[in-house]
Amino acid sequence: MLKASNTPIESVLKLFNGAGATIGLLVPTPTGYGKSIMDATFSFRDFLKETDIHDYTSQKQGPENKVVIPSYFVLADRLIKTSASLYRPCTKNGDPRVWFYGLTQYCQPTDLLAIVALSGELYVFNMSNKAVVDAFGIPQSYPYSILQKCAQGSSSIAEELLGKLKKIHQKGFVKGISHGDTNVGMTLENLLGIPPNPLKTPDYKGIEIKSSRILGRRQPSSKKVTLFANVPDWKRSPFDPAGIVKTFGYVEGNRLQLYCTVSNQKNSQGLYLDAGNDVDLINKADTEKYKGDVAVWALSDLKARLSEKHHETFWVQASRKIIEGTEYFQYNSVKHTRKPNTANIASMFDAGIITLDYAMHMKSDNIHVRDHGYLFRTTVEKLPLIFPIELLYDLSK
Repeated sequence: MLKASNTPIESVLKLFNGAGATIGLLVPTPTGYGKSIMDATFSFRDFLKETDIHDYTSQKQGPENKVVIPSYFVLADRLIKTSASLYRPCTKNGDPRVWFYGLTQYCQPTDLLAIVALSGELYVFNMSNKAVVDAFGIPQSYPYSILQKCAQGSSSIAEELLGKLKKIHQKGFVKGISHGDTNVGMTLENLLGIPPNPLKTPDYKGIEIKSSRILGRRQPSSKKVTLFANVPDWKRSPFDPAGIVKTFGYVEGNRLQLYCTVSNQKNSQGLYLDAGNDVDLINKADTEKYKGDVAVWALSDLKARLSEKHHETFWVQASRKIIEGTEYFQYNSVKHTRKPNTANIASMFDAGIITLDYAMHMKSDNIHVRDHGYLFRTTVEKLPLIFPIELLYDLSK
């Protein structure tokens, strides 16, 4: 449904995430608009559940079980009171439905609607309406005021970790304890007294720490960062690891391998991602040899991994220098994020905000595969589309 939107979702996610707001996204189709009905998509249902507004799974079918939620249409200079009707019809499988009374007076078909929940009520923003979007920059406006109410505070554990990082910064450049890409992170964890963590849980008392090098004067916005790793649901995937490498891999040196990024656009191996059914993320292929599904992940599993790994995260940036062949780091700044916007994870895949990296090759027996994880990644510039950016810390201050 969101693919039909007349407005890109990236700027909308960045705006609300920046205020720490969890949002639901809806796009009324021309047919639904005419019938005064919208499908409550999987991601929108998840938004309602996460914000304690409504759980469709416990709702019975039929008009007598309809739930009505107090709601408002947000304009630049006022609020229009309305109600959201949440129900499951008797027809078919009772697929969840939602409708805001008076919606046809507020928007047009294919407009992008962003919904936030505050104190048990829903606020609807028409992000295809320029006047509404422009009002976010006006402190006296209703959009600005509502967004401010979504702001979140910092935790005492975050303050404790920040204090330790400031002391580490004051040490100046410290010698790396390892080599390669992981050196910057392993060195910082060692300085913090954190033992190596092979588990999927966060690093410091519930806070995940992700470290990266600043090459030159600033961090390149296009630099990739790994969010988490998650294997496919092999029982539902048409290929196993060996089949993926043999079918889509390429020869490098004396081995068959597959090292590539898969996004919403078909890559040179003919692979691309599709989350259009709002339930699964499917790696598909379109090549001369094969057209169809390759691997499948349940979006619910990916959401759980993202939420578990990055409920609260410090993204630490470090300057580096080489002294007699050894790498040294000074840790200078932190981006502090909380509560990833998991409700819209399907849209993030469909918009290319989150991508998948294959990093695998065949062993010499031509049967077994060595892989470095199925890596879900983004870029530095796209972090605000996934995470509400809480604060930016300069560790020298």
